[in-house]
Formats: sequence, structure tokens, C-alpha cells
Amino acid sequence: MNGVHTLGSAKKENSGYEGAWSSRENMGIFNNQYYRNIVAKGWEPELKIGGNPNKNAWKRIDAGVDPNHKEMMLSSDMCFVY
Repeated sequence: MNGVHTLGSAKKENSGYEGAWSSRENMGIFNNQYYRNIVAKGWEPELKIGGNPNKNAWKRIDAGVDPNHKEMMLSSDMCFVY
């Protein structure tokens, strides 16, 4: 299910979510970085995306955040590991 998250990103116009599951360097590369990111990076809930109380995700908050590249995870990504 989540294998495609190793390659792409979410677009607001398609899903209402915005961001990538991997760093710039790893986007488009089919590797295990997506799975490493869930465990190794710091995340916090991002609630009510676009004002929608039913649309929630996780945003990266650790020291490695790239202000020009939003990394995010969906709750289904986080549940996959935890």
C-alpha cells in the first residue's frame, strides 16, 4: 500500500494534502527511505488541514527540516509503524 510513498508527494489539488514523504534527495528513488523517515525523524500532528476538521496529517519538526521542502506523513503512514 505505502510503497508508492517512497516515490511521490501529495498535491493539494488532488487530495487536499500537501507535501512529500521523503527528502528532496530521495524523492523519485525507490528505496526504503520512506520507512526510515517514519521512525528516525520527528513528527507532530497537523490538525484541520485547510480548515477541514476531518483532514489531519503529521508534519516534520526535527532539526533537519528543510523550509523549502515540506515533508509530511498521513496517519495511515504512522499507524503502519506504530
